[in-house]
Amino acid sequence: MSDNVNTTAQVQYNNNVEMVLQQQQSQLEWAVQVTDDSGTERIKVKDLVGNTLPQEADERHGDLKQTNVPHDGVWLNKPNELYFLEYVDGADEMATKISLEGEYTMAAVGTINRARDHRILEGIYRPIISGKDATIVTPFPAGQIVPVTVGGAGGVPQRFNVAKLRAADKLLTQGFVDVNEEKFMVIDAEQNDDLLSEVPATSSDFKGAFGGEFVNGKIKRLLGWNFIHMELRNPMLLTFQQGLTVDANGYTKNPFWVKSGVRLNYWRRLRTAIKDQPSKVDTKSVFAGMTGAATRTQAGKVGIILNSEAA
Repeated sequence: MSDNVNTTAQVQYNNNVEMVLQQQQSQLEWAVQVTDDSGTERIKVKDLVGNTLPQEADERHGDLKQTNVPHDGVWLNKPNELYFLEYVDGADEMATKISLEGEYTMAAVGTINRARDHRILEGIYRPIISGKDATIVTPFPAGQIVPVTVGGAGGVPQRFNVAKLRAADKLLTQGFVDVNEEKFMVIDAEQNDDLLSEVPATSSDFKGAFGGEFVNGKIKRLLGWNFIHMELRNPMLLTFQQGLTVDANGYTKNPFWVKSGVRLNYWRRLRTAIKDQPSKVDTKSVFAGMTGAATRTQAGKVGIILNSEAA
């Protein structure tokens, strides 16, 4: 009988978590490429074929000249599962907590979404694994970082400003990124407030050229950038706990990218379980986990802006 009860509760819980996940999505997932490949512990997420120069037929009846296309690949290793786990006493409390709006359903959804955002940010900040046999590890390139001093004079650290936005756009363009690709950037409350003080962002005189769009005091678009509002210093964010979102000088590392520049792969989007705990009286465990990882696909499609948050 207990197994039947667990199975029914398990199905209900899984369905409820899936339904709420569809309504409350990860903040970053929609802005990156997503795949589902659980075939192996290590997967190739992208084949890179380099650019080539055209050959010229400059001889009558001459031999064809090979173009010699450079090839490379980007890899992802299967990471550890990130999960939510809690214990419930009694069948009545279980039914309440795993209902559609139950505490543990909502907590599981929040945990899964934070896990997804963490894996995406982790993939942005950490090195790319590439090469024929996944043996080449390339750290984040210094050339893709907009310095903290941009927009000021005398080498003084600056808060977020329009000059840094322009510098980020210039980095992508000079890296031959398709100008038609959507651009994304993560900013927090500090950077949003900084832009509210910038005349080109808020003045109607600049709207045609800069395209500033605001919703409830939050800037959504400017200079073609789509802003994703997320607190990069949130203690609940594993990426912050790992020291990836702030550099050694205490400057916030605001990432920017185009959609094809970041790939998220799922080995398992969602795993749920409700199990009896034999060592405890009338107690069950409620579990929800995900297994996924992300990576930059090409160095030139992703960058970081360093921002001071000092007054």
